[in-house]
Amino acid sequence: MSAPETVEHAVYGAPPYATTVRTVPVAATRPTALADLSWAMLASTLHRISRGEGALLAVNLSLIVHQSASLWRGVAQTLVSVFAIGAMYAFNDLYDAPGDWNNPKKDRAVIKIYVEHRRASVLATFVLKLVTLLIAFVALGPIAAGAVLGVMIVNVAYSVAFKGVPVADVVWVWLWGALYATIVGAPGPLVVLIGLMTAVCHLFQTLDDRVPDAANGIRTTAVRSPILAGNVLIVLSLLVFLTLRAPLGAAGALTAFTPLALFFAVRNPGTAWLLTKAYFGVVWLYLLGISGAAG
Repeated sequence: MSAPETVEHAVYGAPPYATTVRTVPVAATRPTALADLSWAMLASTLHRISRGEGALLAVNLSLIVHQSASLWRGVAQTLVSVFAIGAMYAFNDLYDAPGDWNNPKKDRAVIKIYVEHRRASVLATFVLKLVTLLIAFVALGPIAAGAVLGVMIVNVAYSVAFKGVPVADVVWVWLWGALYATIVGAPGPLVVLIGLMTAVCHLFQTLDDRVPDAANGIRTTAVRSPILAGNVLIVLSLLVFLTLRAPLGAAGALTAFTPLALFFAVRNPGTAWLLTKAYFGVVWLYLLGISGAAG
């Protein structure tokens, strides 16, 4: 393949971080900081769901139902899954808030609150993560609590260090998805698959966000080069194929290359992402329907 393509700030403009704080309005729109933060943290999750994200939460909820555990354990797993994903989304939005002000896909009302109440936001996300960890340990046991702690660490490390490191960003998101599924006791093969599905979907999302990420100086795999993104997708598709070969057979596992086909056939990465999610949704429902696939 040809040499990797790079994205220069001359094309997309300089990163807006330095000017963000000065351009964000400072007038409060809600009566108290606590109300502001509560709304913003909830909105961080709801905004993603409205954009078609939140598949990890859906995966965990489907596993909870499929495993048919006791009502109490199912409620605890649901609560921990919801709190964990909410805390991680809130931290991502909080950390990225200054640079996200010029990203049209982001909710500016949420960004405004995180910028205005930055210290309080850090404390609030820390408390929510701690509460989630305590609930997991008391109600679900040390393994689930360990998974919660692990995914929280991955969440912070991704935002702080690995989001802007090509290839490592995709690998880290694979770990994120795998650990999140471990919270509800997903079996090993499904944990691997969930991580891979998360990584593939993330790659399409970064392709869709390539312009604003480049403008903010965030060097994701997609920003480094769409060619590199395609090569990473080839590897991920091969790994999905190997993971699906046992439950689906060689012929069925060949569908694992559907996202790769969409990468080349669909011009809009956002559309390719949604179609990939639909493909993974069908595969996931089929796997849950196979006797013994989830345990």
